[in-house]
Amino acid sequence: VTLDPNTAHPQLTLSEDLTAVTRGSTRRKDLLDNLERFDRDHCVLGSEGFISGRHSWVVDVEKQTGWILGVTAESAKRKGIIYLIPEHGYWTVRLCKGVYSAIADKGLTGLDMLKTPKKVLVCVDYEAGKVSFSNADDMSHIYTFTHKFKHKIFPFFCPGTEGAPVRICNLNNEE
Repeated sequence: VTLDPNTAHPQLTLSEDLTAVTRGSTRRKDLLDNLERFDRDHCVLGSEGFISGRHSWVVDVEKQTGWILGVTAESAKRKGIIYLIPEHGYWTVRLCKGVYSAIADKGLTGLDMLKTPKKVLVCVDYEAGKVSFSNADDMSHIYTFTHKFKHKIFPFFCPGTEGAPVRICNLNNEE
């Protein structure tokens, strides 16, 4: 999994190898406001979408005090106010103000974490309709969404801590 620069909010900086994203305080003015680009929320998508198979990636969030990770439908809204809920094509978990939660259709579902994850494993099984999150350090389960996917979905990243990177590492994709 690598990041798609065409989707990155103008206040995000991507590493040269497209495996890390950092939230900054300055807004890039040289970026076109294309249809794919997030314009309000500090988000970026993976460059490759999935319409079948099993896929997994690990995200290093150790230096983050806030983040949102998951997958989104290709058709999900990216302009203006977006609602990161499954009904709107987003299947995500987050850390916000020290609280871990899954963002479900009916609101936030609190997650009891035994250990603070330094790395989060995201697993997609397209045919089974599952998006699972685990602590990559000890493989403890965090949360699983179930949904019958009918569209292309993309990895989703939203760093919340200014100046600290969210990094994709330990790539392992299976078709």
